[in-house]
Amino acid sequence: MSDEAPDVARNTGPTVRHGVDVVAIDRIADLLAEFGDSFRGRIFTPAEQAYCEAQGDPPQHYAARWAAKEAFLKTLVGSSPGVPTAAIEIDRRPDGPRLSLAPVASDALDSTLEACDVQPETADIAVSLSHDQTAGYATGSVTVVGTARRHH
Repeated sequence: MSDEAPDVARNTGPTVRHGVDVVAIDRIADLLAEFGDSFRGRIFTPAEQAYCEAQGDPPQHYAARWAAKEAFLKTLVGSSPGVPTAAIEIDRRPDGPRLSLAPVASDALDSTLEACDVQPETADIAVSLSHDQTAGYATGSVTVVGTARRHH
């Protein structure tokens, strides 16, 4: 038996980055009431605004999207990647929510994946949103899974 290390990376399985965030719905309702379109425009894309405003209780939908944006930011390497929340869109699709990333957010994710020795093209992103008006909170969860590079 040899003491030599094998000529492959130690981690050749999937790499996972995960972020979760919880937001008080009342906090978002207060920000919407106080700052209105200024707040909406800085934080949410036009498509997100249209979706949330069409719902029976817009603040809980805004809160869930804010939480998911913050959860995405938590998946990135570095304490301040400089990605504005409006560069992260929570896109509502029939099979569930998905992230649509503007170039600055996509580049930050690619940098994180590279730092984790993951090929960005192998990455898959799962998004989960939840809100409970009775409890007063919304949550967002983002999981990024990618395949580690194999080193020869």
